[in-house]
Amino acid sequence: MSTIESNNVKGEVISTPIHKHASQETGNNIPDDILIAKEPIKEDMNVLQEYYKGEKFYIVMVSLLLVLFVASLDIMIVATTIEKVAQRFDDYSKTSWLVSGYSLPTAITCLITARFAFQFTVKLALILGVLLFELGSLISAVSTSMNMLIVGRAISGVGGSLIQNLVFVVVTQITPREKVSLWVAIIGLAFNVASVVGPIVGSAFSDAYDAGWRLCFYINLPIGFTAIFMFMFAYNHDQDNYFAEAAHIPVKLAHFARSSVKLSSWKRLATSLLFTYDLVEFASCSIGFILIFVGLTYGSGQLYNWQNYRIVLMLTLGSLFFVFSVIWDWKLFEKLCKKYNQPFTPLLDPLVFKKFGLVLVNLCDFAACGGYLCVVLYLIQYYQLVLKQSVMDAGIRTIPMLISSSFTVITCSVFIKKTGRFKIPICVGAMLGTIGCGLLQLSDFTMHANKVIGLTILVGCGMGSQIQSTLIGSQYYIDSDLKDPALMRKQVINLTSFYSAVKLLAMATGSIVANTFFNTRVYRKVKQNKNLMELHGMTTDEIIVYRLKNHGREDELGRLLQSSIKGVYYIALGCFIFNVICSVFLTNHRCVYEGTEKNATKKSNSESSSDEDLEKNEVSK
Repeated sequence: MSTIESNNVKGEVISTPIHKHASQETGNNIPDDILIAKEPIKEDMNVLQEYYKGEKFYIVMVSLLLVLFVASLDIMIVATTIEKVAQRFDDYSKTSWLVSGYSLPTAITCLITARFAFQFTVKLALILGVLLFELGSLISAVSTSMNMLIVGRAISGVGGSLIQNLVFVVVTQITPREKVSLWVAIIGLAFNVASVVGPIVGSAFSDAYDAGWRLCFYINLPIGFTAIFMFMFAYNHDQDNYFAEAAHIPVKLAHFARSSVKLSSWKRLATSLLFTYDLVEFASCSIGFILIFVGLTYGSGQLYNWQNYRIVLMLTLGSLFFVFSVIWDWKLFEKLCKKYNQPFTPLLDPLVFKKFGLVLVNLCDFAACGGYLCVVLYLIQYYQLVLKQSVMDAGIRTIPMLISSSFTVITCSVFIKKTGRFKIPICVGAMLGTIGCGLLQLSDFTMHANKVIGLTILVGCGMGSQIQSTLIGSQYYIDSDLKDPALMRKQVINLTSFYSAVKLLAMATGSIVANTFFNTRVYRKVKQNKNLMELHGMTTDEIIVYRLKNHGREDELGRLLQSSIKGVYYIALGCFIFNVICSVFLTNHRCVYEGTEKNATKKSNSESSSDEDLEKNEVSK
C-alpha cells in the first residue's frame, strides 16, 4: 500500500494510505474473475487533493486537456466531411450517424462505464477508453462501406464515453472545491479549441483529395497515443509498474480461462452484471434508443414509408423499452436488491429522482446541446447545399460561432468563481440562444454572409455560457455531508456521468431529429413542386447528390433546401425556448466559490479570537 505525507491541523506530518485494489494489497496480482463485484477502490478526494499539488497537479491537467482534445476533435472534424462521405458511399440518409453513431454509444455507455470506473479505478477506465477510441478511429479510417464506418464510430463512441465522462471526474477529485469551476472551464477549453480547429482541419483534409476525409480519423492515432502515455505517467499516485502489469496479462488471462469452466464463476458473473452493472437498465435503455433512432433514419431515408409496420414497430418498441428502463431504476431495482440482500444502487443515481433542481439543470444541458448541434450541422449544410460554397469556406464561416462559445465559457467560469451563481449564466445563455435561432429565420440568398455569422455568434454565446455552468449546477447537488470517502467518490462519479450522458444523448438526438426532419421535408417539397418534375422519382440521397453535382444557386431547388434548413432552425429555436423555461426555475443558491474559503477563514479567526477573549476574562476574574 502506498502512502503520502501531508500536514494535519496541528502542523504535524502524517502518512495517509492511498488504497489500491484488494488483490494488490494482499500481494496477489491475479484477479479472481473479470467483472466480478469486488470492494470498490477507495480514493479519498482529500488525500488526492493533498497529493496532487504544484507540478504534479499541472502535469495531470495538461494530460487531461490532451485526452479530451482528441475526443472532442473527433466530433467536430466529422461535421465538415458529411458531403464527401455521402458522395463516396452514395448514402446521404445515414450521414447523421457519423455524429449519432459516435454520440449515441457514448451517451448510453456513460453510466455503465462510470460504474466500471468506480469498481476498478478511474485511471484504468480512462486508459481503456482511449484504446477503444483509437481502435474505432482506425476502423473508420479504413472503412469500405457506410455500415463499417458507422461501426467504427460506435466503437470510438464507447471509448469516448469513458474519456468525456472521467476526465471531469479526475478534475473534480484532485481540485479543491472552490477552484473546481475554474479548472472545469480550463479543461473544457479542449472542447472549444477542438471546435475551432476541427472544421478547419476537416475541410482542409476533405478538399485535399477524394479520400482526404479518411485523414480526419487517422489524425486521432498519434494524438491519442501521445495523450494516453502522458496521462499514464502523470496520474499515478499508486506508483503502478506498467511493465510488470503488462507482463502479468497472459497469466491473468490463463487464470480467467481456468475459472470460466466453473459454474460458481458464472453465477458470480451473472450477479455482478445484474446488480453491480445494472444490466437490465443498460440493455433496455440501449435497445430503446437504438430502435427509435434506426426507425427515424429508415423512415426519413425513404427505405420504408412512415406507415410501414417495420417503422411503427421500431418506434413503438423503442419507446416502451426506454420507459421500462426508467421504471426499472426508479422502482424495481431497489426492490430486487432488497429481496436478494444486495447493497447496490441503480445506474441512475437515486438523487436524479429526488432532486428536482438536478433534473432542471440536466434538462437545460439537454436542450442547449440539442439546439446548438442542430445549428452547427445545418449551418454547414446551408453554406454547402444552398450557397454552393466549398468545404473549406463552409468550415471557416462556422469558426466565429465556435470562438464565441469558447470565449463565453471562460467569461462564465470567472463569473461563477467570483460569485458562485450558476443560474445567471444559464438563463442569459438560454435567452441568447433563443434570440439567435429566431433571427436565423431571416437568412436568405440576399443576406450578406457577415450578418449570418453575426446571428450564429449569439447561438455560440448561448451554448458557451451553459457548458460549464450546467456542470457546476449538477455538482452543486452532491451531498457534501457524506463522511465515507467511497460514497462521496461514487456520488461524484454518478452525477458527473449522468450529466455527460445527458449532454451526449442530446447530441445524438439533435443530429437524428434534425436529419429526419430535413430529409422528410426535402422529399415532400420536391414531390409537391411541379417545377422539379425530373426529381420526383429520386430519394433524398439522390436529390442531395444531384444538388452537389449541379452548379445552380438561386434556383428552385436551392430555395427549397433553404426552406428545409430553416425548419431545422425552428427545432433549435424550440430547444432554446424550453431551455429558458427550465432555467427560470433553477435554484438561486450559490455553489462553492472563491469567497467561501475566505468567509470560512474569517469565521474561524473570529471564533478563535472570541475564545481567547473569554479565556482572558476568566483569568482576570
